[in-house]
Amino acid sequence: MDEQINENNVKNSSNNIDKDTIKNLSSNSFKNENSMDLNSIIQLATTLLKNDTLMNTVAGISKNKQSSMPPVTKVPEKQENTELVSLSQKLEKIDNVVSDIKQENIILASLSIKLVNIEFEISELRKEIQDLKEHKIFKKKSKDSKKDNG
Repeated sequence: MDEQINENNVKNSSNNIDKDTIKNLSSNSFKNENSMDLNSIIQLATTLLKNDTLMNTVAGISKNKQSSMPPVTKVPEKQENTELVSLSQKLEKIDNVVSDIKQENIILASLSIKLVNIEFEISELRKEIQDLKEHKIFKKKSKDSKKDNG
């Protein structure tokens, strides 16, 4: 009940603010719009802050806005726990998938190393085959040259 009376007082006091007084005050402070300075603005602000009626109105408006705001809805504890369990399970699955991927990467790295070794061995075998061919050709040439000399 007291709260309703205070709200009514705030509404009434806002009607009691002398709008003409504020207009006169601001027009006197800013006689020439082109020459407004910081001093005039500070004087106007100081005068307005000293006006109790205006300050009470501002305080009342602030209280009204705060009381009219909807309350923050809180998630029930059971629902919160259920969500936590669900998130925990999802995290576990993600961990398992990551672990599997790491294991597969290790296997792939091992296979990659083996493949590089096989490529190296094939290269070495090609060199040996090439050397054998050249050696065979060399032997054949040397036999032919012995026949010609002999």
